[in-house]
Amino acid sequence: MTDTLTDVELAERLRATLSRLARRARQHAPQTLTASQRSTLSALDTLGPVRLVDLAIHEGVSAPTQSRLVASLESSGLTTRTPDPADGRASLLSLTDEGHRHLAHLREDRSAFFIAGVTALTPAQRTALTAALPALESLATS
Repeated sequence: MTDTLTDVELAERLRATLSRLARRARQHAPQTLTASQRSTLSALDTLGPVRLVDLAIHEGVSAPTQSRLVASLESSGLTTRTPDPADGRASLLSLTDEGHRHLAHLREDRSAFFIAGVTALTPAQRTALTAALPALESLATS
């Protein structure tokens, strides 16, 4: 293998590696929610109280699909609906205290997986990973 990869080769290896890493992280934690439910919880945590249609747009799903996801989370006590003060016909979705706790626990489980992995790296590998973080963070926000 050469030290220089084409952009296509680099992109393919990055995609494959990140996919495997994400899958391993998901497998590490108990699976109490679907990926879509976890994503919705995370989005609600980031967005704060939000209307269903705006949450659906953020999540890239249809409003009916998002409504079903939110209903399942609501029945589990993880989300709640409150009247939208700007529009009495609409409601705002947010996390309950239990939803915040559940999301924090999910994040802790994922972090534990990564902490164990980083701890097992050699000093040179940790240095390389640290050097790569700005580029990975840039890819994640573009």
